[in-house]
Amino acid sequence: MDRKLNALFLFIAVVVFITAANTTQQWNILLGVLLATLFSLAAFAFRGLSLDGMFSAIVIGTFVFGLGGWELAVVLLLFFLSSVVISDRSKRREENISQSVRRDGLQVWANGFWLVTFVVSATVFNAPIFLVGAIAVIATATADTWATELGSRAPDSTYLITTFKQVKPGTDGGVSIKGTTAALFASVMIAAVSVYVFSLDFSVFILIFGAAVLGCIIDSYLGALFQQNKRSVTLSIINIEIDFSNNLVNAISTGIGGLLAIISKLFLA
Repeated sequence: MDRKLNALFLFIAVVVFITAANTTQQWNILLGVLLATLFSLAAFAFRGLSLDGMFSAIVIGTFVFGLGGWELAVVLLLFFLSSVVISDRSKRREENISQSVRRDGLQVWANGFWLVTFVVSATVFNAPIFLVGAIAVIATATADTWATELGSRAPDSTYLITTFKQVKPGTDGGVSIKGTTAALFASVMIAAVSVYVFSLDFSVFILIFGAAVLGCIIDSYLGALFQQNKRSVTLSIINIEIDFSNNLVNAISTGIGGLLAIISKLFLA
């Protein structure tokens, strides 16, 4: 699936490049390809990304660097670097968890699909409001990552969000004071930096922060409702059963976070 998304958005990038309004925009896209490739290669070299994850990050980074500008690139890099810093790799090694610590292509797209969609929408429709949604996507992803990484280090204080029954740290849908606090700090950080680099009003800080927190809560709720109970949803019209994997839950929650920010901005306008 991640390779199909890579191919789809590479095609979109070519179309946007060809139909760009001016050569400056085309040069920005080419520069975006270069910078995204350099940062993704570095992440791969330092074992932050798998090979598929690297290619997915290059595609996503091309749109962010090329169309979102250096401001959005700074916000995205802040998410990535902070996530790497707080990543609890030592704990994973101690517990002999077999899965790689590298992020694969699907994990990258789970947090990046709506980010790219909103960036492309902002460019195609010349509607900066979609950039607010893109920022909220990053804020939601950062809040969820911090909550997961730091909350899983809180033994004997994690509770299922739907029933408040005490569960093992790291359980899907589990919340803790430490994890929730981390999510709040992450939301504040992304919102504050975004408002500064984009020179936005304080009201935008509030709505990005609020959207990120709500998106993170929705992520936990969906995790408890579907992942914890191993439930799936069947679309009767086309007879397809959908399993709610962690990647799908992340994609839904970041999308909701972005949409909440856009809708809130429309009401504030």
